[in-house]
Amino acid sequence: MDSPQDETSRPNHNSAERLGDVPNLLGLLLAGFAGAVNLVGLRNAELTTILRNQGILVGLASVLLLGALLCAISSIFTERSHQIHAWVAGAAICLLLAIAAFAIYAVRIPKTPSWARGWTLGCGLLLIAFTLIGIMAWIILRPRRSAVSLQFTLLIASAILFSSAVTTAVRVEARNQAAASFPQLEVSTDLKGDVAEASATVSATKLRDYEHVTLEVYGVPRGSSVNERWPCPDKCKYMADIDVNPDSFGNIERKVFKFPFLRSAYRHLTVSAYICEAGREREDCKFGDKNVAWDLVID
Repeated sequence: MDSPQDETSRPNHNSAERLGDVPNLLGLLLAGFAGAVNLVGLRNAELTTILRNQGILVGLASVLLLGALLCAISSIFTERSHQIHAWVAGAAICLLLAIAAFAIYAVRIPKTPSWARGWTLGCGLLLIAFTLIGIMAWIILRPRRSAVSLQFTLLIASAILFSSAVTTAVRVEARNQAAASFPQLEVSTDLKGDVAEASATVSATKLRDYEHVTLEVYGVPRGSSVNERWPCPDKCKYMADIDVNPDSFGNIERKVFKFPFLRSAYRHLTVSAYICEAGREREDCKFGDKNVAWDLVID
């Protein structure tokens, strides 16, 4: 016959075994999170850029991941026989799904259709309504019988929060890529003789499938007043323009273009690179605020 001392020591042994499962579970979840983030091509060099530009949204993903870890750890120390009311479990699940919807709504990727954000917000508000209905039904009806395992509910909650954290992190990376897709431009001149030459090197990364880079060259004719030097192209003479299309990965790898001109005809050159959101026709091109320009003085 077991002594009282042996009976009291069993729960401690059981708790010690469960505590030993915590590192394994944390390692599994964190490895899954890291694998999902690496799947979208997030590099270590981009982490500082994301933290600098999207710090609040990264914090949102961290909070969701922390909630998933806490729910998973709590499920380890929860007895399988412990149950809660179905109304409470349903309200908790609806609340977590609403948080997931609001997280998607908060991380807005540029050029996202307004109807998609509207549907996401509407789903979040609907889930909040279901949450309130579940809580009010449990308070008013007070059902006596428990029907749902608390451990199972915690595992479902952990899965929802974990997937929300992964989705938020992936959307933050996509948002950062869309915001960081500025064109890169390097310009040099060869002023030997009257027929000079300007060389422009263009590169860009992470462009969308309907975006390309438009390179434009304008010049300020000699004899113009100094006030007409800038801005171009309002008071400058058009010289050339080139559309540079990205590859299948959305990148433009340092393409070089040369523009000959007469030194005796121009006193300044302006070389600009714009990201163009093109439609079906060339005239449908829409220039945003992602551009870079060089102003060159011709001796």
